[in-house]
Amino acid sequence: MTKRLAVLLLLAVLESSCTTLPRNLYVRDIITQDDVQQSYDYIIAGGGTAGLVVASRLSENADTTVLVVETGLTGDDVASSINPPDGAFYSSIVGTDYDWQHVTVSQPNLNNRVVSWPRGKVLGGSSAMNAMYQVRPSTTEMDAWNEINGIDPSSTGGDWGWDSMYAYMKKSENFVAPNDALLEYLPIAYNASSYGSGGPMQVSYPQMMINIVSNWTSSLAAAGIPPLLNPNSGTTLGGFITPSSINPSNWTRSYSRSAYIDPLPPRSNLHILPGTTLVRIVLSNATDGSGNLYATGVEFAQNGAAPRVTVGVKKEVILAGGALGSPKVLMLSGVGPKDVLANASVPLLLELPGVGQHLQDHLTAGVVWNTAVETAGSIHDSNSDFSKTPEFMSVINDAVAFVNSSALFNGGSVSDFQNQILAALNDSAATLVPSQDASIVEGYKAVYQTLANTFLPDVAQIEMLMSIVGSGSVTIQSAIQHPFSRGRTYINSNNPFDPIIIDPQYYSHFADVIIMRQGIKLVRQVGAAFGALFEDETSPGPNIQTDADIDNWLVQNGAGTQYHPTASCSMLPKDQGGVVDRNLLVYGLGNVRVADASIFPFEFAAHLQSATYGVGEQAADLIKGSSYTVPTSFIAPFAITYPANSSDKASDARYSRTYPSYILTLVVIASCAFHYVL
Repeated sequence: MTKRLAVLLLLAVLESSCTTLPRNLYVRDIITQDDVQQSYDYIIAGGGTAGLVVASRLSENADTTVLVVETGLTGDDVASSINPPDGAFYSSIVGTDYDWQHVTVSQPNLNNRVVSWPRGKVLGGSSAMNAMYQVRPSTTEMDAWNEINGIDPSSTGGDWGWDSMYAYMKKSENFVAPNDALLEYLPIAYNASSYGSGGPMQVSYPQMMINIVSNWTSSLAAAGIPPLLNPNSGTTLGGFITPSSINPSNWTRSYSRSAYIDPLPPRSNLHILPGTTLVRIVLSNATDGSGNLYATGVEFAQNGAAPRVTVGVKKEVILAGGALGSPKVLMLSGVGPKDVLANASVPLLLELPGVGQHLQDHLTAGVVWNTAVETAGSIHDSNSDFSKTPEFMSVINDAVAFVNSSALFNGGSVSDFQNQILAALNDSAATLVPSQDASIVEGYKAVYQTLANTFLPDVAQIEMLMSIVGSGSVTIQSAIQHPFSRGRTYINSNNPFDPIIIDPQYYSHFADVIIMRQGIKLVRQVGAAFGALFEDETSPGPNIQTDADIDNWLVQNGAGTQYHPTASCSMLPKDQGGVVDRNLLVYGLGNVRVADASIFPFEFAAHLQSATYGVGEQAADLIKGSSYTVPTSFIAPFAITYPANSSDKASDARYSRTYPSYILTLVVIASCAFHYVL
């Protein structure tokens, strides 16, 4: 009787405690707001491409507590759109609630069009929705990143040159060579040593490809563009079939969640809180020993009307919200350009003019031909049993090429074009920079000169990409890689749930239009080399031939984003409008870093995914090497703030605890078990 009574008591305790236990305590420590602790060692704002890399690496130490706050949901409900590689084209999460659905302001040089900027609003961020290309920058570009920041690689601190970043990019990877059947009919050139082995992210090729792709490198060669025999090893010029972030064990997308989080054993020290917006960083009123303000906590909420929760931070806050999210959090926290914060009614705590400035993006435009040959799109549209197999659903666009100015101008004088650009430097700096703050202007000049003197002669200026996802058509895109146009992103309200303003100032610099025009001409030469495989050109069409015609077409309806925004939290010297130093620390803040694609000071001739994974990997090492600790007395207290129009719930038992409720439940269970044994 005594034992039965003890068992019944135990069941009663469990039943009464079930309301405080997390209802969805996932194996990967995805939590609800009820289970947030009062403070963490590290708080990461953004569970995207780099944010989950940092979270995974920092939580390897069981004594370190990590909280990731992600506005988007887990993505479990749309796994059927995320996981199949071809879902990026046929069942994409673009335009859904898992996409931020950003749009730019009207662009005067694009016929006042607004341009859609899809960004992933989900665990994994844009790595859960992108086209999965694994294309690295060149040695020249990476080393220029160090040079523009005056970084000596032999000195202590972050090293962003080729040798260092190559190692970090490879650290993220596990490369699997293409299968023998694919190699029989497709000229895939690769060197396995150029990729990583044993890393979390799977890098490989589709199970199969469409026959027309086998004509890619030969058609390029006929147009004077040689094949690139060892892609992703520091040289980018030439044509190749690129690997992608595909897991060949099951032919699914490999992205930051599936690579860095899902395979982990349960980690009680890692909490991931989806569906929650980090509103602002709570900054100290006092400075540390170096004169910097420091973060004492963060404030977050699930929507505009929800209570705002403040959680303390013991060591660092890491911003990983990307080119739009990270500058937005800084500005809402009172860190940024003085005029922007004043207009948004945000109290200025630290003037940092570069936040949101230097914004850059890759523009792309495509030439489209009809074709009678089989494409991935025609197979997909057939709705056949084969079109639904994992093997076919692994088929994506993989045919790319990178060309420099010599190829674009077909042997013409690149130096004349270069001199024209350099001669326009001062006028461009005076009229095209969206801020006339002296530091922003100096940063513009520094990057401008790097683009003109270092990149323009020899580094790729255009990426060409063949798309086979249309039915009855093939497209070859031309995308500018090093735009001279600069924009900005900023807030115009202190409401964190209002959208951020995006103004890339596309085509504000004349050189961008010329480079894009030459790219379209070169694409047409490549298309001609396909011969009878390509039929009528449907866009821009045979009537668009002169330079003026092409320019007008590009402005009217022929150009859009390649989805590679960057530089809004540039790693540059502070007196050049920089936001972070070589160690990713925000100038003037002692324990706030930015670790995402917003830190690149200029665009790379590449897709940004590989470099962003490299940033995440190096960021984790830099953070682990830091001994910064917020003084205990300054750590922001755990607090709940309710909207003025809500009932007073300050005594809500969920938020009065010191420890998670499930710990209390376990104590009760243990106590019951102890008495049962007795």
